Amino acid sequence: MLGEPKDHTPPTCVTQVGIVEVMDMINAKWPETHFDSKKMAALGVSLWELVKIEVARVPFDLTVMADALGAKVDPGKVNIQPMVKGHPFTSPDQIKIPDDFLKRGRIPVVLEAVKMLKEKWGNTLPILAGFEAPFTLAGHLVGTETLLKWAIKKRDFIPEIMKKTTEANIMYAEALIKAGADVLSPCEPTASTNLISPKDFRELVQPYLRDMVKSVNGYFILHICGDTTLIIKDMAETGMHALSVEDKVDIRNAKNIAGNKSRICGNVSTAKTLLWGEPNEVKEEAKKALEAGVDILCPACGVAPITPLKNIKAIVTAVNEYYGLPG
Repeated sequence: MLGEPKDHTPPTCVTQVGIVEVMDMINAKWPETHFDSKKMAALGVSLWELVKIEVARVPFDLTVMADALGAKVDPGKVNIQPMVKGHPFTSPDQIKIPDDFLKRGRIPVVLEAVKMLKEKWGNTLPILAGFEAPFTLAGHLVGTETLLKWAIKKRDFIPEIMKKTTEANIMYAEALIKAGADVLSPCEPTASTNLISPKDFRELVQPYLRDMVKSVNGYFILHICGDTTLIIKDMAETGMHALSVEDKVDIRNAKNIAGNKSRICGNVSTAKTLLWGEPNEVKEEAKKALEAGVDILCPACGVAPITPLKNIKAIVTAVNEYYGLPG
């Protein structure tokens, strides 16, 4: 992630790591795992223990901060992630980050899980914590459709709400690092070019991501869904140490655009190859990413919970075969 020499490109996962097949094996099933630090930690490191994916990563959804700020969250099912179902605010001026923000909702559960992982695995694995980045959090609080309408009709509302959600991001990021997280992964699906233009990304989102990186003494991997080719340069200029890209993005092109500003992570298809393909197809796609020079090899987006474990293992096998490593 820092561009330093390595003996192999690490097979890892930047986004969510929980799969049903493993939940059954270790008795850490959703949705109860979202509320239990011990089970969260166990599931977060499970892909390392079982198939040597090089990361311990929690939590498994993008609703933790929204929940703590009053959004109505459906906890989901064993194969469905939690999702926001109700938005607590109708205007930016209503939003205030409470003094006890870090003690609310599931935030303490995640922080405790990070501590557990650091204590047991900190000398072996990077401890990675993900969360909803400022623009996505803003959409959770007022409704994504409302937020996108404001970007057109009430544009002055966006900086007002983004300052507050960035404040929440910084508070949470600092707490995660204090708890033991080595790497932070803010996820901005709402800032995808499928939803906003590159110009809007530069004006409405990029400055706040940059502020977060500048304010927090940590290492960051930014994930944005969809074909982010048109905003790779802008993503890199946020100061993020690495960028996680989907399979729609050409790795060589992304590396050329990002230059030395950010490393590139990706991009084995989660919706097609990992979910519905066979291990040999996963290996083929993974090796193409390795040949393209990907800095960190990982799934393109959040792993679907019904993804077969054998397909996750195939990512590791691809690295071993590519580099001639044992295993």
